[in-house]
Order: sequence, then structure tokens, then C-alpha cells
Amino acid sequence: MARFGAHGSHFDGCYAVTPFIQEDGTRSLDMEKRLFLAVFLSIAFLFAWGALAPKLFPELARKPATPASSQAPTAADAQPTDTGGVATALTLDAAEAAPPIPPAAAENIERPVVRSPLYRAVFTNRGAQLTAFELLRYPKRSGGEPIDLVAPRAEERTDFPFAITTSDPRITHLVNSALYEVEETTLQKGRSLVFRWAGEGVAVEKTFRFDPEDYLFEFDIRLEASESLSWRVSIGPGMREILPEDEANRFIGVGNGIIQQGGDLDSIRRDKEDEFRFFPGTPEYFGLHDNYFLTVFRPSRGSGVVFLPIRLVTGAPGEDERGRQELYAAFNASGNRASGVAYFGPKEVARLDAHGFENTLELGIFGFISRVLLTALLWMNTWTHNYGWAIVVLTIIIKVLLYPLQHKSMVSMKKMQQVQPKMNAIKDRFKKAKTDPDQRQKMNLEMMKLYKEEGINPASGCVPILLQLPILWGFYTLLSKAIELRGAPFILWIADLSAKDPYYITPLLMTVTMFIQQLITPTTVDPIQRKIFLAMPIVFGWFFKEFPSGLVLYWLVQNILSIIQQMIINKYWSSHPPAVEKGA
Repeated sequence: MARFGAHGSHFDGCYAVTPFIQEDGTRSLDMEKRLFLAVFLSIAFLFAWGALAPKLFPELARKPATPASSQAPTAADAQPTDTGGVATALTLDAAEAAPPIPPAAAENIERPVVRSPLYRAVFTNRGAQLTAFELLRYPKRSGGEPIDLVAPRAEERTDFPFAITTSDPRITHLVNSALYEVEETTLQKGRSLVFRWAGEGVAVEKTFRFDPEDYLFEFDIRLEASESLSWRVSIGPGMREILPEDEANRFIGVGNGIIQQGGDLDSIRRDKEDEFRFFPGTPEYFGLHDNYFLTVFRPSRGSGVVFLPIRLVTGAPGEDERGRQELYAAFNASGNRASGVAYFGPKEVARLDAHGFENTLELGIFGFISRVLLTALLWMNTWTHNYGWAIVVLTIIIKVLLYPLQHKSMVSMKKMQQVQPKMNAIKDRFKKAKTDPDQRQKMNLEMMKLYKEEGINPASGCVPILLQLPILWGFYTLLSKAIELRGAPFILWIADLSAKDPYYITPLLMTVTMFIQQLITPTTVDPIQRKIFLAMPIVFGWFFKEFPSGLVLYWLVQNILSIIQQMIINKYWSSHPPAVEKGA
């Protein structure tokens, strides 16, 4: 039994909006530099937040649960009754009456296995628990072995999924260590496993029904006892093995808790949680998950969910007891029954939508954009048969859709560069603008008049950036959460679009293209600000080096297309300046 323990030049058009016009028509020269610094820091913060959000956001978005003690819980602690948590008797209503569980036990350990094209589920008759659930279509990144959604531990331990915890420690140990009689049945569609054990005034029957074409399976558990007991059924503790590549990837959090009630999703961090938490009522579902995989229960009989951090010990009893902090999750039985369906499988969008688990993707504030992009990628992949090329095609489409706005931004920058001498002349005439509010107001009015005469919109450089950032964030989120892209190769050295470029080639190319774009983009900033902008590609390259290579690929293709677009505009402007539209 487990022991309970206490996120270049793309931005130059936006930065070069001068002068800074306030609502009252006044202007402050020193506000320009403050604006540049503020935007620069905001962008840096955005990407830093993107890097930290997978670890911080679930905790920040968490809704408070009912306060509870941090002491080791029993089933009675989480029983929502009028007696303040006193265990309730196992009393059957007439409508719930079922044949008594006959005396049953096994003499030897058995390990029944359920196989399908999707998974391989392994049980043990010691406690009638699930010891392995291998996803045959999803191998580990480091090798060909399939992912096992049950956290590893010695088989001698009695804390696997579907273990029972009762208000009597003696009975808890008894029902989880006894050898159950096993009955296997082939159904018209799928298989059924029934485990039975009875002895010492307690009888338990656990039934599991599997569909070979889905990861969803049914479970029904009965416990009859000669004394009053409250009890619950656990999922976990822990979820799958935490591999070295998972530890090195800061975007993946394995084994976090999740619960949905009334359409609202709560997340519980495995490595941050330090107290017993109880959620009353019957949830829509609850369990454990990471970026790509999900193990949840959807109870049909039972209410009240418990989450508790424990030390999961992987060795056999009596060996090294240090272990690792994991989450224990369980729900209370209703009378003598606890039943529902369980989902042990990947976060494939189609399956999640079909089963009502779509919120577990946790796509964040721009989730709608991420879903649209993911849907588009999945459709394009049916034509490209390569998610990398699908990203390239989608980037081109996005560039075409944003072309009118980006064209206006680039033309506006060209015009601002052309009228720069006139702007400097106005500044020279109002040398006291820094200290004299009247002079500052007059200079602002002169600047606004100049912009109007030349048909310049100084804010047009910001709009394309404001539109691109949500798209960038949407790409980032789907590439770190969509299992369809996990392990998806592109070309040559890029074997996984959801992981970082192992040789940092794409981040380097992205940095170079951003620098080139900075050099060919018109600007009106002073030399000091120009140097700051030329340093931005290095900053972005540093942020992006650990990001999924698919996200870097998107930004790289975006840079290349922007360079081509800027070169065309530069050449067209020098050859046909009168043809550029007024008021761009």
C-alpha cells in the first residue's frame, strides 16, 4: 500500500512610431526611448512567459478546493457526510441489491493480459490491479519500446491503479494483497475480466470490459463487508515513467492532476502540491495527465475526489524507500459500488472531442487559434504527409492573409524614412520641447500635420505584430501539446517537430534571417536605438533555441517571406514612388 506523506525586424515598424502622441496632444521626446524599452521588455517577457507557462499556468489558473488536512488521509476523511466525515455503513437499497459475492480466492499469481491493435493492458490478480497499460502506437522518444501509462514500481507493491483504500487499514491491506480468482470472457466486441475474492468477512469483485478499438474501458467494483466501511478507488499514484528526455524538456509536466466539474477544469501540479485536497460531488472526470497522455476516471457511481502528494517507491518492499513525489487520486464509492469508465490513452484531438475530454489539451488563452491551426495542420498533412511541410504551407497561407496589413506597414515605414529630414527639421525648431510643455505640444501638432500631409499612419506598423503574436503563441502551444506532432519528423536532422533542434541549426538560421531583415527594413530611429534593434535577433535566437523545432520553422519561414516582401517593396519604391498609394 502506498505510504501517504506529508515564451527584428518584424517589430521595427512598430518601434519606429514617432513621435509618441498622447491623448492631450502633448509629446515627450524621452517617451520615445521609454516606449522602445517598454516594448522590448514586453516582448522579452512574452517569450519568457511562454517558456515558463507550461509549468506555472496550471497552478495560477487553479481554483481553490475545499480546505482539508495535510495529514495522511483515510477514506473517511474525504467522505462528504453530515457527521463531519464519519464513515458510513455499506447499506444497499432494494434497487441496488445484487447477488452476494461467492467465496473465491486463487492459489497462484496470475497476470491476465488484454491485447488490441492500440494497447496492451496487463493486470495482476494480487489485489486485482492494473500493472501496465502500453500504447503500442506511441513509442518512447529514446527507443522503440511503447509508452506505459502506469508508473513503474515493483509488482510486490499494492498501490497500482484500481487499488482500494478503506477506512480500516487492515482491510485495505487485505483486499490489495489477496490473490483473486480470475474469469476471462471474450465478448462480441472486446474482452471482459472479472476478479473475485472473499475472506475474513470481506468480499470484492472487480469487473473490466475492454473495447479493442478505443482506449476507453468500463470498470465496476463491489465491496461487501460485515462491518461499516467507507472506501474509495484510486488511479495512480503517478502516471507513466518520467524519462530523461522528459526531465530535460521544460515544456512537459508528467503526472499532474486534473479534474473537471461543471465544465470548469482544475489542474494540480505534481511537484508543487503539498497538501490533501478534496473535491466534493461527482466530477465529469478526474485523474492524471501530461502534455500528450491522459489517465482519467469518469465515475458513474461514487462522489468526492481526493488528490494527495505521496512518495511513490519503485523498489520492492523493504528496499530503497526514497522514491519520487507523485499524486495519488481517488474517488469515493457509493454504498458498496464504485463504477464508471476509464481512459488510458493519448490526447488525440478526435478521441478527446468524442469522449468530452477536449479541455485536457489546455491550449491556453489563445486556445481557439491553436485549435484552428491544429485542424489546418491535420488537414494539410493528408496532402503533404509531413507535418514540417504542412507548417511551411500554413505559414505561406498566413503570410498571404496578412499581406495587406504588412504591405501597409512596410510602405508606411518607407514614407516615414522619406520624410525623416522634415521630421528632424521640426525637432530642431523645437529644441526646448523636452522641458517646455507648450513647445512640446506645438511640436506634436506640427508632426501630426506632417503625417497627415504625407499620408502616413504611424501606428500601422504595430497592427501586423499584434496579429502575429497570437498566431505565434498558438503555434507554440499546439506544438508543445498536440500529440499528433510528437515524434513527427521533417527533414534530415529534425526527427521531432515537437522537440528542440538538437543541433540548433534552425534557431541559428532564424537569427540570421532576422538580422538580414533588420538591415533591409527602413527605419527612422536614432543610431542608439538602431543598435538595440540589431541586437534583438540574438535575443530571439536565444529564446527560441530550446523551443520546439516546428515553432522555429514557422518563424524562420515567416522571416524568409518577409525578406522577399521587403526586397520587392524596396525595389518597387525606388523605381515607382508615385505609384505607392496615398494614405497607406
